[in-house]
Amino acid sequence: MFKENGSGQVLDGVAAAVVVLLRALDKTRAGMAAEAGFTGSEIRVLFRISEAGRVTPKTLAVSTDLSMGAVTAISDRLVARNVVCRVANPDDRRSLFLELTATGETLMESLYDDFRALIAQVQGTMSCAEQALLEAQLLSIAAALGYDLEEGLAGTQISAIKSS
Repeated sequence: MFKENGSGQVLDGVAAAVVVLLRALDKTRAGMAAEAGFTGSEIRVLFRISEAGRVTPKTLAVSTDLSMGAVTAISDRLVARNVVCRVANPDDRRSLFLELTATGETLMESLYDDFRALIAQVQGTMSCAEQALLEAQLLSIAAALGYDLEEGLAGTQISAIKSS
């Protein structure tokens, strides 16, 4: 899995390809965020709210691996930019939900469209069978790494059962 490289270690094979993919996705997300005038963390939060429809700050903190303080600060900035609003939780007076505003919905539609277009370029070079195999392999890797596919697939049209 690791090869020696002077005084450091480097990955090879599938492990290296996964790291390269993660770096490419991070770079893509950072570029999309910058182009839209947001930070990487703000875009991550917006994607999670968009996927969930509405989410409590605590759930958002857990699902994004951010502290409650960071979620509060990011939420404050997103509310000030009119892309997120705070909505009272009808079942718990002490709680609230974060939801996208109409402006936030428009922004996220644009970001999702841009991401779909990037991925479609790659998919256009692959057969349906190759696409299905890649999808299954990516989900298999995520599951093997201990990622909760039910949580991760929320907001998608992929069935976790399909990945088993």
